[in-house]
Amino acid sequence: MSRMITAKTARRAAQYVVAAGCVYAGWQFMRFLEWTINPQAAFVPRPAGIEAFLPIAALMGLKNLILAGAYDPVHPAGLTILLAAMACSFLFRKSFCGFVCPVGLVSDLVGEAGKRLKLGRSVPKLADRLAGAVKYLLLGCFLVSIGVLMDPATTRQFMTSAYNLTADAHLLKLFLHPSNTFLAVLGVLLATGLFFRNAWCRWLCPYGALLGLLGRVGPCSVKRDDDTCDGCGRCRRACPMDIAPGAAARSPQCVACGQCVEACPREYTLSLRFLNRPVSRFTGLVGGVGLFGAVCVSAMALGGWESGLPVAMLRSLYASVMR
Repeated sequence: MSRMITAKTARRAAQYVVAAGCVYAGWQFMRFLEWTINPQAAFVPRPAGIEAFLPIAALMGLKNLILAGAYDPVHPAGLTILLAAMACSFLFRKSFCGFVCPVGLVSDLVGEAGKRLKLGRSVPKLADRLAGAVKYLLLGCFLVSIGVLMDPATTRQFMTSAYNLTADAHLLKLFLHPSNTFLAVLGVLLATGLFFRNAWCRWLCPYGALLGLLGRVGPCSVKRDDDTCDGCGRCRRACPMDIAPGAAARSPQCVACGQCVEACPREYTLSLRFLNRPVSRFTGLVGGVGLFGAVCVSAMALGGWESGLPVAMLRSLYASVMR
């Protein structure tokens, strides 16, 4: 029965479900913003899940949690999503990137389009490492700027600023009214993704860089039996991150999708492992998505999801951004 459902099909199903949830949250957020500027519009609560697209605010919340022991009162769902992503990525490699992240889905689909158009290319190992260093530099800049250069008082001041309170609306305006520079950068990123599979995730995403490092030291890995491997390369062609044969065990790019294990024609040559024990190729999906969902649902029950800020205050602040 398990062979009737491929690892890629299961992964796509999870990605599409999450993407549908994001679209719904975005639609609800648009309705909420309409309420803030239109006195005749019906009230729609601001969907807290929209904070998934505010990673900088989440990092601020994480710093404040570590230093002050206080949960972010402004964007608690953003902090919860970051913690959930870190937890599932540590235990099940970059499973958040592979199964949950909607940007990862877009990057995946662009890469598949390039493959169908016969544009897809692989790069030499050295070039791949040099390009991949960019996301670690970006991650370092964020961590130094937020974690080192900003003192606790400045961090708290920014967290409660009008800009941070309405950061999701500012982000939406960027997409609704993009500048020529923004469109040019987006076009370059999409074009690059056509030629190089998941270029954004592999080389540029600082969020993925953090999660990849956590996964690298976690208990989940892909192991190869060098004695039985014939170097056919099917695992690399199946891998959404274009990881070379045998490198998945130590690569921070691995999303534990199990597609390489499934593609290998020699049984037991490749295996997904947890605590060095062979596990199902669906472990990354079930474990990663399950843990992510469990953390978010627990936060909803324990008050770590909705901000609880006064609705009248939010209406005034968001209206000033959208007008």
